[in-house]
Amino acid sequence: MIDLVLYGPGGPQPLGRPATVRVEIRNTGDRDLWIAGVLDGSENGLRLPRYLPTVTRAEASGGGDEDGAVVASPAPAEDPLVGPLRPTDLRRLAPGESWDPVSGAGCLPLMTFAHFAPRRPGRYRYALTLDTEAARPEEWLGGFGVPVGAAREELLALVARVPRTKVVADPVEVDFR
Repeated sequence: MIDLVLYGPGGPQPLGRPATVRVEIRNTGDRDLWIAGVLDGSENGLRLPRYLPTVTRAEASGGGDEDGAVVASPAPAEDPLVGPLRPTDLRRLAPGESWDPVSGAGCLPLMTFAHFAPRRPGRYRYALTLDTEAARPEEWLGGFGVPVGAAREELLALVARVPRTKVVADPVEVDFR
């Protein structure tokens, strides 16, 4: 079982600067869990695992944005090619163990969260979905430099250990003033 948890900063945040929103994956099951962090193409849906962040207005303070309006989401991919999955991209979490999938070795930050800096005061809701569901395990491998032969089969065996699921974190709200 996977828990995906977001942590927002304490207290109001200054306008015009990104808030620090942390991510944690917890293994709440009784067996080892295999998972990958945010990889090249994960945030904009080009590859698995998909980490899909959004920021919405939780409370409008005037200025035109409606409550619930999406104010930040992943940018479209500039290039559809993504780097290859490597065995070191997959991590084993023991039961009860937690891990940060955005700052671990080989992981990328969630740019949607890292770059969002509101100019209007109000409360903003940060949300994140982790999707590991794939019709074919090959969807994990990437777009170029993909291993062949025995190396490919070993990598696909690791991918087969990742549970196929979609997990939604409880959103966190951040107040900007």
